Amino acid sequence: MHRNKADKSKPYGTYTQPEASKSKTASFDSNIDAKADAYQASLGIKISDFELPAGPGKYCFEIKEDVPANKTPGVTYDETTRYLVITVANNNDLTGYVYYAQLYDSSYSPAASIKDKATGTKVPGDNAFTNTYTANNVVISKDIKGSLSDLAAKFNFTVKLSYANGKTAGQYVGAKVTEYDGETQNVKDHVWAIDNTTEHTISLGRNQSITLTNLPEGVTVTVVETDGGEYIVTKSDDTTGTLENSTITATITGTDGKIGFVNTKEGTPDMGVVLDNAPYIAMLAIVAIGGVALMLNKRRRDEE
Repeated sequence: MHRNKADKSKPYGTYTQPEASKSKTASFDSNIDAKADAYQASLGIKISDFELPAGPGKYCFEIKEDVPANKTPGVTYDETTRYLVITVANNNDLTGYVYYAQLYDSSYSPAASIKDKATGTKVPGDNAFTNTYTANNVVISKDIKGSLSDLAAKFNFTVKLSYANGKTAGQYVGAKVTEYDGETQNVKDHVWAIDNTTEHTISLGRNQSITLTNLPEGVTVTVVETDGGEYIVTKSDDTTGTLENSTITATITGTDGKIGFVNTKEGTPDMGVVLDNAPYIAMLAIVAIGGVALMLNKRRRDEE
């Protein structure tokens, strides 16, 4: 956390915050060394991190989160401003000091005098700053179509996960396989690295799929079908990526994605009549009955 002196909250008295302390980083890893109410108990900072003058007084510090230049993928950082008001008072026996601390949101306004209270909305220490992590899913599916297709066939694929531009592999936890219908290997619950190089092998048949979760925005999923050369490969209508030479490449956005492969094999049967309906069957039956009748008549004449 970064904190400095807020212009609108000058200390009461003549104390001026030293320039060097404006860039000082406050520690948020220990309990606050001050009396506290429900809004103060979990601030997790140390009074010693703030350069305060000797003697009683009220002092205010502007606090912001130190947002990294290269943000963690999928994390939305809380860049709001908070104001920490520290009151220094003599203790009961006048042998030392006691400290009171209160955190306010950006509506904070300092009190008119040291005897008055500041105005603004109090902020609970455990909810002072909230960073949100968002990730999405992608479903890779398979379908088989066509009059001459083998509907029981299995097709092999490689899947590679690449990190977003400007990011590194170390910034990602990895994608988890939550559902897998394939039969080549059991990869359910495995975590796949997002590292631009590792290729994972899967096998999918008709109406089978694999689901990958925990994919932050910007990750690219590249899926290559490595066999099925006798089939025409297309993508499903709901596919979010682009298809080129049996390869679908999709970049994760703010919503869940779908990558669907469709293999189709059509052909012309080597037969004159397609026997797939009643009229043709009836015609053949009539011909067969007529043939039997002619044969019986010929035998009868021969016997006479």
